[in-house]
Amino acid sequence: MPLRVRLIVWVGSVLLVSLGCGSALVVWHAGKSVQTELRAALDVGTHGIQNGLADRPGDLRRLVATFDGNRHVRALLLDDQDRLVAASSLTVPTRKAPGWFRRLIADAPAGVRVTLPQAGDAAAIVLQADPTSEISEVWGESRDALAVLAGFALLTMLVIYAGVGRALRPLESLSVAFSQIGKGNYLGRVPQHGPPELMRLADSFNRMASGLAAAAAQNRRLNERLRTLQAEERAELARDLHDEVGPMLFAVDMTAAAIERLAGNGRAAEIPAHVQSIHDAVGRMQRHVRAILERLRPLQAVGLEAAVHRLVSFWRGRRPEIDFVVGITVHEEWLHDDLKETAYRLIQEGLSNAIRHGDPTRVELVIASDDDALIVEVTDDGQGMPAYGTDEDGPARLGLMGMRERVMAMSGSLSIRQGSGRKGISLVARLPCAGSVDAPIQDAAE
Repeated sequence: MPLRVRLIVWVGSVLLVSLGCGSALVVWHAGKSVQTELRAALDVGTHGIQNGLADRPGDLRRLVATFDGNRHVRALLLDDQDRLVAASSLTVPTRKAPGWFRRLIADAPAGVRVTLPQAGDAAAIVLQADPTSEISEVWGESRDALAVLAGFALLTMLVIYAGVGRALRPLESLSVAFSQIGKGNYLGRVPQHGPPELMRLADSFNRMASGLAAAAAQNRRLNERLRTLQAEERAELARDLHDEVGPMLFAVDMTAAAIERLAGNGRAAEIPAHVQSIHDAVGRMQRHVRAILERLRPLQAVGLEAAVHRLVSFWRGRRPEIDFVVGITVHEEWLHDDLKETAYRLIQEGLSNAIRHGDPTRVELVIASDDDALIVEVTDDGQGMPAYGTDEDGPARLGLMGMRERVMAMSGSLSIRQGSGRKGISLVARLPCAGSVDAPIQDAAE
């Protein structure tokens, strides 16, 4: 059931109960009013008869006739056998109350009998209360009061229906926007208007949509970067196989053909030298293939610490002017493979960015443990933050996005701080060693 209809049902129920209670109260007061009015009419009529008897004791028919046109009391003149001698006529109301309303009102009070002194055939005058006129009057007042209450209830429900619909209209826009988010469209925004609570909700949604749009754009850039890296890696492998393994395979093939010719010519003494050259070529190919495998899967081949030292040796051979400092104090057997792989890739990317974009003279690499977390830190004294972050689409920026993705996949945190005097960069990643910990990814220039 829609929220608007539900609110109308709740409010309508409350108003109906209030209307019912009000109606019962009106009927109760009406009954009390009729009883009071009829008793007062009987008292007045009794006093009138007593006064009339004192003034004109013999004119009983005229005394009864004085009650003609009375709205509440009817006078009856009875003989000693209680037979009707004369009676007054009541005023009949033009609009009578409905029967169900008359039945709700209490019965009329008992009549009053005034015994007459011996005066001919008349023995008593009886006054009877008739509630018809009073009930009709009370019915008119009660009907007007109930009509006002019913009109107020209807008007209240209409106002609530319109007001709630206007207040909930931003929620309808929010629902449509959420459906677009579910379809992968992060460009929709919710207008910020209405009550303060809904405005804050719309603002939070818009900021969430902006964040999702930014994350989607970042994922697209990362996928493009991944495809580029895969293409580069495949091209490098193809080049290595073509430039290194290809010539050696050609040499083995040519040597095997030479051995075949020597054997056919009866020059068997020359064959061992050619066989040895084949062994040498195959050995070189094996070493080269092993080097390719180690480059593709360094951790499985030698472990985390050895892989980091090999990586440092690779860069030390190419940039001997840089002072590399390595500090690894964690026990590898305590780390699972995904954690070691992430730590190595962070070191690899951080070291590559520092050397290629920071122009440092010193780079320090640290892998340590702290409170059930693995700490990976790459610090350099190069050019500082601008070299890392000014180019939105450059390789350094893409490398940082790749590191953020890796850290996010491990439920860790990543902090990038600028060194003192705006010199150098300190990249610190904190990776949970066990379980899954929800920790935000944060880039801060401090």
